[in-house]
Amino acid sequence: MKLSMRVCLVLLVPVLLIVSGCSKSPEEKRAAYLESAQSYVKEGKLAEAAIQYQNALKIAPDDAPTLVALGEIQLKRTQAEDAYKAFSRAAAADPRNTKAHRYLAYMQILAKKFDMAEKEARTILAYDPKNRDAQEILAQALFNTGRKDEALKLSTGLLSDPKPSETNFTNTATMYLALNRADDALATLNRGASVYPNSAKIKFLASDIHAAKGDLPLARKWAEDAYRSDSKSLKAGLTLARFYANFRMDDLFGSLLAQLKTSFPKESAPYLLESVYLQNKREIDKAIAAGEKAVSLQDTAENKTRLAQLFLQKGDVPKAQKLLQEAIEKDAKTLPARILLAQIHLKAREPQKALDTLDMLIRNVPERPDVATEAAQAYLMQGDLVKARGFVEKALGTNKGNVALLSMMTKIHFAQGSYRDALAGIGQLGKYALVQPDILYAGVLSAFSLDDKAKGAEYAAALKKIAPDTWPALHAQSMVSLSKKDKNGAYAAADRAVTLYPQMPQALSLYASIAPAVVTREQAIEKISGLCARNGTASCCMILARLLEASGKVDASLGQLKQAAGMEPDNASIVHAIAQFYVRNRMIGKAMDEYESLINKNPNDLKAAVMLAQLNQSQGNLKEAKKVYTYVIEREPKNVLAANNLSWILADSGNPSDLTEALRLAQIAKEKFPDDPRIADTLGYVYLKKGLVENSLGQFRLALEKMPQEPTINYHMALALSQLSRNPEARKYAEAALNSKAQFPEREQVQKLLAKIDSGAK
Repeated sequence: MKLSMRVCLVLLVPVLLIVSGCSKSPEEKRAAYLESAQSYVKEGKLAEAAIQYQNALKIAPDDAPTLVALGEIQLKRTQAEDAYKAFSRAAAADPRNTKAHRYLAYMQILAKKFDMAEKEARTILAYDPKNRDAQEILAQALFNTGRKDEALKLSTGLLSDPKPSETNFTNTATMYLALNRADDALATLNRGASVYPNSAKIKFLASDIHAAKGDLPLARKWAEDAYRSDSKSLKAGLTLARFYANFRMDDLFGSLLAQLKTSFPKESAPYLLESVYLQNKREIDKAIAAGEKAVSLQDTAENKTRLAQLFLQKGDVPKAQKLLQEAIEKDAKTLPARILLAQIHLKAREPQKALDTLDMLIRNVPERPDVATEAAQAYLMQGDLVKARGFVEKALGTNKGNVALLSMMTKIHFAQGSYRDALAGIGQLGKYALVQPDILYAGVLSAFSLDDKAKGAEYAAALKKIAPDTWPALHAQSMVSLSKKDKNGAYAAADRAVTLYPQMPQALSLYASIAPAVVTREQAIEKISGLCARNGTASCCMILARLLEASGKVDASLGQLKQAAGMEPDNASIVHAIAQFYVRNRMIGKAMDEYESLINKNPNDLKAAVMLAQLNQSQGNLKEAKKVYTYVIEREPKNVLAANNLSWILADSGNPSDLTEALRLAQIAKEKFPDDPRIADTLGYVYLKKGLVENSLGQFRLALEKMPQEPTINYHMALALSQLSRNPEARKYAEAALNSKAQFPEREQVQKLLAKIDSGAK
């Protein structure tokens, strides 16, 4: 017992020591976390320091100094979004924390959110009216929001201090430059260099101004003096190397770059600069080798993205895509890699993959122009114009005048059929002299849609100038020629297009539509036939089939269609085309067989089902048509064509119990297309059958406004008016129906109605 007791006592001593060692107060724990964080900062272990600051904040979530310290660490780690959140929390916790407000203001300046930067600067000045940093930030914000005189006055006023800041000199000089006052900018920098003789920043800016003025010797003197002032800085060395590269001082560039590689053997930046230099000299393989060296030294998301860009230029998309995916795995928040990978997916016409790649950016920075434009392009490709427009409008709210966003909005207007808005957008873009070929092409198409031939020709000429021999330019030229009735000019453009782009369906189709009117149809067939033989595409066979059918060669046309189907057996549109061929050539049975085959292969091919139902309806097989239309509506309750046609069949059946369902279906179609004349006619016919004659008149009038010559609609109007004993009016519409040259199934019924009107019978 005693032995056991002693053992217990011995064992209890360490336990008590451990318990007493862990029983620190929350404030003591927080102090330990902060001390640990500061130690990690000194060691350069920024990720560990961030974790310790976050641990300290769990104890005191609103401690502004800790939040600011965390924000500074996140900035050093290039985690700008996390840094911004930390500074925002600090400013909210302590509104008088000018350091937090200052960081927020600087970040907003960099993000070009100048109105928000101004607000932060004025917040600081409200607590500290003489705060120089806040005054300089305010001057920048005012200048960039158009209040240039006020900004320059404030900035030059700060220069009157005994020792203005270095950034005060460079910011004031930059303002002068923007106002085309280069001499004043240089005078400011000369004074700055006397106050800060070792400022590489001031001297490099002066070098840039002398270079812009064409004084290269003086520009070089300032640049080299800047480097001598900060010769141990990699940044200064790279800036001078860029100067040498820009002005083709190749020997000086090579020598300095070799020196930088030796002085900074673990840094990738010299190799990245070398890759850009070689890329500009079109030595892409050497540029890739330099880029790969940069990645081997510093395997960062940024370096991988740069290397991916080089592989893209070489045309090696798989390697570029692999590097970008690796970059995203390394840094999930990397914006350039995600944007570039999304662009690759868009070029491959994979909009959903692009959206998946952009997902994090869409959630966190949807208003960034590059994020908004790529996301909008993806939604545009998916046909979701509402979401595409929403992204662009939101981004324009904070990036007014952004050319990429304005261009995307122009594309959206064009896709929506808002041609006037599209032309207005192109006019606005013209102010920036940055109108791209695809935008000009949209301008051509918009102008011709509005029958503005002069504007269409103007944009076509501009398109030809900046992108000659591209498909859009050649198509635009053909449109201009056709508008002038210049068939030869249109043919020349179409012939050039099909020669340059023999595998492009649009080019083949353009040639097939224009050539027969200029050369013989046989010559057009011969040329397209040769292209099909060489390129072997299904689209070429389809276009050749249309030419052959138009020339009366029905069997040869069908042969081409079947050849296309053999090339792309899973392409349902080709089978649809074959079925439609049978319909045009009165082979209804074969057409129905094709559509049944499509539905058997894919029960969800409702387009085929609707066509089969229509064929049954046209052949008088109403029971079968009704069955297939019902099949469609069960799978797609708001299928307009099926709803409209089934409504008609039910209304015409003469069964009163069917009229309620007929009305429901007609209203579904009407809701989707309120102005469609045929849908209005169906709804009117249902009203007529239900005895709601007055209601039917409104629908028939709407239909006749759009299709005044349509005999069936005229007959229905006559029928409704005769039921209201308005025979003189009824006669007018009955005669209009009978005078039509078009074939329609109710001709005999109209004659009987007219006879009744003449006899005075109801």
